[in-house]
Amino acid sequence: MKRFLYTFLRVWLFWLLFFAFFRVVFIVVNYGYSDNTPLLTTLASFGPGLRMDLSFSGYLMLLSAFAQVISLLIQRKFCRQCLLWMHYFLIPVFAGLLLGDINLFRYWGGHLNSEAVAFLGTPGIILNSIHWSEVLIFFVVLAGFSWGAIVLFRRFVVRNRLNEGFSWSRTVVNAGITLLLAALMIIPIRGSFGVAPINTGAAYFSNYLFANNAAVNPLWNLAYSMKRSGIEEGQYRFVSEKVAEQQFADLMQQSGDFEPLLNTRQPDIVVVLLEGFSAQAIESLGGAPITKNLEKLKKEGVFFDNIFATSFRSDYGMVGVMAGYPGIPGYSIMQYPDKSRKLSFIPQKLKKAGYNDLNFIYGGDMAFKNLKSLITLAGFDDVVDIDDFPAENMGQKWGVHDEFTFRKFASMIKESQSPAFNFMFTLSSHEPFDVPMERVYENDYFNSVHYTDSCLGVFVDELKERSLWDNALIVLIADHGVTGPEKLGYTDARRYRIPMLWTGGALAVRDTVINTYGSQADLASTLLSQLGIETGDFEFSKNILDKETRGFAFMHYPDGFGLVSPNQFQMFDKSNFTPLVLEGARNEVDSLKAKIFMQRVATDFKERINNGKK
Repeated sequence: MKRFLYTFLRVWLFWLLFFAFFRVVFIVVNYGYSDNTPLLTTLASFGPGLRMDLSFSGYLMLLSAFAQVISLLIQRKFCRQCLLWMHYFLIPVFAGLLLGDINLFRYWGGHLNSEAVAFLGTPGIILNSIHWSEVLIFFVVLAGFSWGAIVLFRRFVVRNRLNEGFSWSRTVVNAGITLLLAALMIIPIRGSFGVAPINTGAAYFSNYLFANNAAVNPLWNLAYSMKRSGIEEGQYRFVSEKVAEQQFADLMQQSGDFEPLLNTRQPDIVVVLLEGFSAQAIESLGGAPITKNLEKLKKEGVFFDNIFATSFRSDYGMVGVMAGYPGIPGYSIMQYPDKSRKLSFIPQKLKKAGYNDLNFIYGGDMAFKNLKSLITLAGFDDVVDIDDFPAENMGQKWGVHDEFTFRKFASMIKESQSPAFNFMFTLSSHEPFDVPMERVYENDYFNSVHYTDSCLGVFVDELKERSLWDNALIVLIADHGVTGPEKLGYTDARRYRIPMLWTGGALAVRDTVINTYGSQADLASTLLSQLGIETGDFEFSKNILDKETRGFAFMHYPDGFGLVSPNQFQMFDKSNFTPLVLEGARNEVDSLKAKIFMQRVATDFKERINNGKK
């Protein structure tokens, strides 16, 4: 029994060192995203991190203990091979997940969670988002580390022979002690002796987000997010529903009085959803001077300079732009056709208002995140995707280069019967930023945005040459922001800041900047109001141009949500609603704004599941 106890403790220590090692690797590889976090604060993450490591490793030790109890009852001895083979499997699996998490953080600025796992359903899309060199390096590093860890485990951890046989009386005693050991694992698993078990809030010990991210055990975080993949009853209930409705109504207050921007009631509407165009690449938004054509078009139209994405990914951005729906952490409504079919969509509204042709074009795979379902439900008449282009138009990875998609888009617009609604989703500025031109910028992201912007310039010139400009309202808006060269995390408001520009001959005003804060989800009410179309179905979308509008934007990410306005910025963790950022709140009502909006969205989302809302 003594040998087993020593082995048990060594196995536990192995896992704690295993997680500590990967915490070091995480910090070293991603320190560029630390946003000036002091080194000592980063190192302090090992304290709260140990608590999470103990919790996750507690589950592993619980599993090990139960396996040994079974061995004792069947063979009347402890099973060394059981421990070895169990760890031959767990070591490479966990190492792979942790290495994947380290790499994922560079793209998303967050850890593994249930949303990331959902991408496993489309492995081709994952591979298309990364370079083959990254895949090769990943598996080489994984194989090398796994082999080394297994050798160390065999030599120094499970080094004692555990196959000594026992009498039945001794076996029962040993099994009882092992069961007691398993029961004691509940303490580190729960993380405390209190009533409330450990949650991700345990990692938030600092005002520096990078230090908190370093403290999180990614495997624990993944398991926790999958366990809580459902919306729990009352999860986002902060006040009574009556109070929430009143305060939400105040937030969304509108007078109905706004300045018209158009010189016609039925322009030909062209929407270009720009993949990953963030403030970092827009000079007018304080970024690098990458998008020269967009800056030029700004002088010919109306530029909204305080627009924020609803979230961090295209499936959320598409729903936000097309349906005025903000979404909630961990749930993309686009993946639930039974719910998304009950949304209101801009194309549907336009069709009822007399628009003839409604067309959608995307040079990528429509299977991505169930995009085809959403576009069908939205009411488009004609859909063009990757299958409608010749192979020579394709990039090496993601899909059709934007120059060819823009060229086909211009032809679609020309063939449309006025008034028409044409929608394009660009692609080339998505990882791995594969663009068919000589490099202009060293940074891959900037280089790809520059390429798409140059394609946009050619597209606009073609519309003007074909006389398609005069009656057109062209809306340029991004689907989401990015971590980008500035290495912005989820709780940085700038991460969500995106451009929105209206231009075209249908505009009655030029060279105008709108400073009102708004969300990409506000496009629906803002655009349709200009056309004289009723917008009451878009509960979470407001007219940015309304003279009494409350300028703000709500956003969310996998582990939390927030709200930004001219004088406030709030970010909350969704596990225990810790205020990660709480700036500018003058009173309790102010401090509740993000929570009130979150409560109303969650209520709406849940009712769409349970009660067939709308």
